[in-house]
Amino acid sequence: MSAGSEWPVHFSGGEGDVMAWLREHNVERIRAEFSDFNSIARGKAVSVAQFEHVMQHGLAFAATIMAVDNKAYVVPGTDYAESIGYGDFILKPDLSTLRLLRHEGGSAQVVGSLVWPDGSLVDSCPRNVLARVAGQAAEMGFTAFAAPELEFYLLNEDYELLDEGVQCYSMHKRTMFLAEELALLEAASAHCQLENSHYEYGPGQYEMTMRYQEICRMADTGQLFRSTLKEAAMGMGGRISFMAKPFDGVTGNSCHMHLSLTDAAGKNVFAAPEAPQHISDTCRHFIGGVLAHMPELTAIFFPNSNSYRRLVPGNFAPISLVWGVDNRTTAVRVLNETPEATRAELRVCGGDIQIHLAMAAYLAAGLDGIRKGTDPGAQSVGDLDEQDVTRIPDDWGKALDVFDASDWVKEAFGEEFCRNFSVLKRFEYDAYRRTVPETERKAYIEFL
Repeated sequence: MSAGSEWPVHFSGGEGDVMAWLREHNVERIRAEFSDFNSIARGKAVSVAQFEHVMQHGLAFAATIMAVDNKAYVVPGTDYAESIGYGDFILKPDLSTLRLLRHEGGSAQVVGSLVWPDGSLVDSCPRNVLARVAGQAAEMGFTAFAAPELEFYLLNEDYELLDEGVQCYSMHKRTMFLAEELALLEAASAHCQLENSHYEYGPGQYEMTMRYQEICRMADTGQLFRSTLKEAAMGMGGRISFMAKPFDGVTGNSCHMHLSLTDAAGKNVFAAPEAPQHISDTCRHFIGGVLAHMPELTAIFFPNSNSYRRLVPGNFAPISLVWGVDNRTTAVRVLNETPEATRAELRVCGGDIQIHLAMAAYLAAGLDGIRKGTDPGAQSVGDLDEQDVTRIPDDWGKALDVFDASDWVKEAFGEEFCRNFSVLKRFEYDAYRRTVPETERKAYIEFL
C-alpha cells in the first residue's frame, strides 16, 4: 500500500485476477476464516502459492471444530464429531470478502462458508444460516441492510480495568487512551468504514458504529472487526473484551443492531412519512414478529450464562417485550429522523452474540411478522423497566427450553442447526450449573 491509500482495501475482480492482486499488494499469506457457535474465529493461514489451490478445492478442517464448547472441549452428540468418524468439512472462500489486513503486514484475509466434501452446505455454519434467511427475504422482494453498535472494554493484559468512574461521551477520558483508540481505529479500517466512536458508560469502555451494509456482508464485517480489534489490542500490550457483563458495578457490553428493508427499487419499505410515527405497516409487522418470537430466540440473543447478568433494570439493557420511537428502554427502538434512515434497532443483545446467528434471528422473526401481519401493539413511552409488561426470559435454561420447543425456529433455521446448537449449548449450560461460583463460596462457606 502506498502512503495516503484509502482503507479498507478489498479485492473486487474475478477469480482469475486474484493472484495478480495479491502480488500487487505484496501479500505473503492469506488468513482463511470462519466463525463457530461461540463467535470464535477459526481458520488457517495459507501461502499465496497454496491459495490458488484453495480457491479451486477449498480448505479442509476437522468438522469437530463445530462441535466444541467455549473451552474447545469436544461435545458429544453433535453431527460433527464421533458420528462421522471425526472427518473433515471444507471451507470455501468467498472472494468478495478478500481484503488486506492493516495490523498484520503482508497479510490478507478472506471469509468462507462451510460445505461437506460433496459440496452440500453445512447447515449449522452460522454464515450459511444467515444466507438462508437473507434468501427468504429476497424471495419476499426485500434486501436487508444492517449495522451494529459494538461496545467493548479496553483492558490491561491481565483483563483488568484501566480506568474508574463513569463519564459517557467524555472527550477528556477519550484523550487519556487516545493512542490506543487510534491504533484500534486504524486496525478496524481494514474491514469497514466507521461512522463514529466514543467513550461509553463504563470505565475504559468504547462503542464503535459501522456504516450500513447488506446484512450478510455486515455480519462478516462485524465478525472480522471484533477479532481484529482483539488482535490489535494484544499487539500493543492490552486486551479487549466484548463479554456481556465482565465486571460488577459497571455497565455491560451491548451490541445494538439496526436493520431496515429495501424493495427492488432500493426504497426503504419501513418509511411512511404520512403515517403515524412515520413508519409503514411493513415496519410495524416486522416489529410485531420480532417481539412475538423473542422468547424463542432468547437462546441465540443471549448465548451464555454471563449474557443474563446484563438483564437487570437500570443497566440500559432492555428487558421488556415492547417497542417505541426513540425509547432506549424498549426491546425494539424505532428511529425515523428521515425516510431514508428509518430503521428498527434491536437493543437487547450483548456484545457476546454470534453476529451471523443474531442477525439471522432478528431478520427471520421480522420477516415472519410481515408474512403474518403481526400487530406489535401500541408504541410504549416512558421507562419500561419500571412498568408491568412482558419480560424477556431471564434464565439460560428456560431460554433453551423455549428454543427447543419451537416448531417455528426449526422451520426458520433448519433441523440440523437447531439440533446441534441445542446439544452444544445444553452441554455448556450443564457445565455452568455444576460449577460453584467463587462469589457463592465466599458468601456462604464460613456461616453454613
